[in-house]
Amino acid sequence: MSSVFDDFLYAPEVLESFGAQRFVAAMLRVEAALAQAQADQGLIPAEAAVSIVGTCKVELFDAPKIVRDSAATGSLAQPLVKSLRETVGLFNPAAVPFVHFGCTKQDLVDTTMALMSRQVLAVTRGYVQDCVDHLERKANQPTAAAPLQRALQRLAHSSADALAVQLGGTMASLGTPGAAIQTQVAKTLELCVPAFPWDTQRDAWLALGCDVALLVGSLGTLARTLVRDAEQEEPAAGCLVALAMARRAPQRAAGLLTSMPHAHERGLGFWQADQSDWTQLLMAAHAASWGMAQTLQKK
Repeated sequence: MSSVFDDFLYAPEVLESFGAQRFVAAMLRVEAALAQAQADQGLIPAEAAVSIVGTCKVELFDAPKIVRDSAATGSLAQPLVKSLRETVGLFNPAAVPFVHFGCTKQDLVDTTMALMSRQVLAVTRGYVQDCVDHLERKANQPTAAAPLQRALQRLAHSSADALAVQLGGTMASLGTPGAAIQTQVAKTLELCVPAFPWDTQRDAWLALGCDVALLVGSLGTLARTLVRDAEQEEPAAGCLVALAMARRAPQRAAGLLTSMPHAHERGLGFWQADQSDWTQLLMAAHAASWGMAQTLQKK
């Protein structure tokens, strides 16, 4: 977030959901899973994988510095890989050439985004289910839960297609070993394996984004209803947060759709814009669901 007028709308757990520490930790999880899978398939030495996996611990890294350094490279992957190689080299110099082996920076960041999205969406769905359970218990509001139930169903379907490992760079050229490595990494990270190259499957990712935006809109509609029914009472803070997020979500979804027809390998600016719009959209859903769950809990 860039100012107090952004920060005050988000609970601490929302601000931290895509924070430096968590994102760096997720990138390290991807690197560790990749190294282990490559060793199991005989692509890199087992000793190298042991060193890499053992070094992929977020407490060994300066996460804020890695994020700051990314401003000079245009990608979070480059400073992370540089720092990982340096740290691995302190313990086992022979393993350094096998760090981030056969993986592109786009592969690393895209897979990390899928992993982080899965985690944030799981928390968000939990809050939405809390809202549904509360509304279904209230005799005078049984239908209010229906849009949220439909949103959960849509998210379950689109997540199954979109939250996938992305190793379409060098790994894809390896044939059978590359496919086996991708499958093992996906299993380790609890992601799916895309049926086709990622650059041709942007519609699945965008479909999930649209479903997230619909969820935020439904939460905003519920918030507006609660504010209206409260009449002279002071609007609950959670309702105000959900309404603010509902105003923002359409712009984020539109930004993702605008970037959809870009070139293979995603030209300069498109990839970075995607990442920003995507994280802001998921944070909006997280904040709105948290706010409404807290509001309904107090009723």
